[in-house]
Amino acid sequence: MKPEEFKKEGLRSTRIPTEYRATYTLGSITGEGFITDISENGVAMRTKQVLVEGDRLHITSPISSNLTLEFEGEVRSIQGNIIGIMIVDIDPDLQQRFISHIEGMLRLVNREKTERFRLDNNRIKHT
Repeated sequence: MKPEEFKKEGLRSTRIPTEYRATYTLGSITGEGFITDISENGVAMRTKQVLVEGDRLHITSPISSNLTLEFEGEVRSIQGNIIGIMIVDIDPDLQQRFISHIEGMLRLVNREKTERFRLDNNRIKHT
C-alpha cells in the first residue's frame, strides 16, 4: 500500500522512536541533527537549522554497526525543531536493508507495520 492510500484508510507506517546522530546537507549548508523516529517512508529529525517545507536534504546516519542510512529527503512538516522528512530517493538495496531493520525493531516491540492516526488541529493523534 502506498503512503497516499494509507492516509485514505487512516493508517500510516508505524513510527519507531530512535536517537540516531545524522548529518544533512542542503545546498552548501551542512548540519548535524538527531533522528528521533523512523518509519518505512521517512524520519523525524531534531535540528538547530531553520528549514522550510519543501527543502530537499541529503541525509546520512549510521543506524547500526552494519547499516548506514543515506538518502535524499523532502521536508514535509515542521513542529518546533523537529522536522518530518519523507524519503524521496534511496538506493534500492539500502532501502531493503532499512526496511528489514525496521521490521526487526517492530518485532522486538511487538508492533504492526502500520498504525492508526487521526488529524486534529494539524497535529497527529494516535487512536
